[in-house]
Amino acid sequence: MYIDAHNHIDFYGEKIKQALNIIKKDEILTLACSQDEKSYLYAKEIALQTPLIVPCFGIHPWTAHENHRDLDRYERYIEETSMIGEIGLDFHWVPEKEKYPHQVKVLKYFFQKAKTYDKITNLHTKGAEEEILSLIKKYSLRSPLIHWYSGPFHVLKELLDYGCYFTVSVDIGYSETTRKIVEYLPMNRILTETDGPTALQWVNGEYGYPNYVIAVLEKISEIKKLPIEESKMAICDNFNSLLKIESRCSREKYQS
Repeated sequence: MYIDAHNHIDFYGEKIKQALNIIKKDEILTLACSQDEKSYLYAKEIALQTPLIVPCFGIHPWTAHENHRDLDRYERYIEETSMIGEIGLDFHWVPEKEKYPHQVKVLKYFFQKAKTYDKITNLHTKGAEEEILSLIKKYSLRSPLIHWYSGPFHVLKELLDYGCYFTVSVDIGYSETTRKIVEYLPMNRILTETDGPTALQWVNGEYGYPNYVIAVLEKISEIKKLPIEESKMAICDNFNSLLKIESRCSREKYQS
């Protein structure tokens, strides 16, 4: 079994059948992050086909300006979801500064609910790393999961010291920044991800099927100078520590 701690199942579109076949064949436990209500409900529907899909509810910062009203209508999804995500701030890829207050409003709502329901959050931090760190501390969140971090190293250190976990994504073989981050992070705070099919396309033009998470794991093992099986078990332990659902991801499965 492998761990894909940040994927967007709805991005596969007409190729969802191929993606699901790969997830089942290679036993890839997949956190299906959402960007809005529609993508979450789709992930829930797909999850009926295999227990390897774990749907997660969130409002992505790119869609916050469209979904910032009547936030309490989302509470039932927050209560039921295994993890809240994808949520966060993006002051880099979103150039319209007038959208930033909507992002902050939505994020604060989710952080308050994460504290209320003691939920793990799956966080997008691009260009707003210090703001995210400040809010994590303000709301005293439990072990946030930082998605595809690429920000300042002094903030990375503070996030690590706070107790955050970090996903390593598909740019690991292409980005010197990501390589340095993997070198710096202890193995007990690392998870693997693919971020859906379009992330790898953005990196190298190749359509990213779920099994690319294996290549991510192999590269981590190479950088950390660890046997691949040891890295797999470490990531399994990290996943269990984060979500407390060991029945879905056990050392026995990794060793089978």
